[in-house]
Amino acid sequence: VGGTGTLGRQIVLQALTKGYPVRCLVRNFRKANFLKEWGAELIYGDLSQPETIPPCLQGISAVIDASTSRPSDEDDLKIVDWDGKLALIEAAKAANVQRFVFCSSQNVEQFLNIPLMEMKYGVEVK
Repeated sequence: VGGTGTLGRQIVLQALTKGYPVRCLVRNFRKANFLKEWGAELIYGDLSQPETIPPCLQGISAVIDASTSRPSDEDDLKIVDWDGKLALIEAAKAANVQRFVFCSSQNVEQFLNIPLMEMKYGVEVK
């Protein structure tokens, strides 16, 4: 999740280079086409639309979540970085995903006055 972003694309590239099959949950196939060219499978999913998440997780053993909204976008912040993450975690549990890796930030508990850091911390302890 988050494969088109700065960190996510590096994770995708490393996984593909090491021979792992990669499925990327994407909102925009055109924007994510470079991932497909690298060899990743693209499947539509949107953290702001929880009903799109479960089909993305069928038949996978691990989720690496490198997604985040823009800290300046207060409206998307709760929808993506809280509600969406919780929906992703619950869908992963329901799909019996064996590993869930959440890319957060270092020492988020020290910056709980920043809404994005507060949400990342909340997801970490979930």
